[in-house]
Amino acid sequence: MRRVFVAALLVFALLAADRPAGARRSDSLGSSPIARSDPENNNTREITALVQRQVQAWEKHDFTIAAGDWLPNGKLSSPGGHVDAKDMQMAMTDYFQHFGNLNVIVKNVFVSADRQKVAIEWDWDVTRLRDGLRGVTHDAIIVDLVGGKISSWREYFDFGDSVDAKP
Repeated sequence: MRRVFVAALLVFALLAADRPAGARRSDSLGSSPIARSDPENNNTREITALVQRQVQAWEKHDFTIAAGDWLPNGKLSSPGGHVDAKDMQMAMTDYFQHFGNLNVIVKNVFVSADRQKVAIEWDWDVTRLRDGLRGVTHDAIIVDLVGGKISSWREYFDFGDSVDAKP
């Protein structure tokens, strides 16, 4: 698992090279590096809005908020498994039978120069319902975009200390 995390960090470093000068780390999406880097850039606003919709969909347990951002054949991959875009609402419903009070804190968003790849670092702060244990999972995400839509969403995190590992 350590190798996967190191690989994700290397991708972040490569994508960071494409980040405009002056863009910095942030603890909320509203002031994320991508949002500050070029507020007049439509692509920047569109990607920021896409990330915000993904956060809102999970926090509100409602994939319809984010479904328009996904290609019909889009796929989410994570240490927990793979989910096709068409099955995302069912996966959310199942997840929230075991977990609640989700708060997603976006730490960084990086965009490749060609706007086809996005790297997201966020913290997944959630409560396990069976015992009330709250935990934070640090998550690195690589997104492939095709025509501005998500074709692949790959998450890299360690289940070792995560409350998600044991619903």
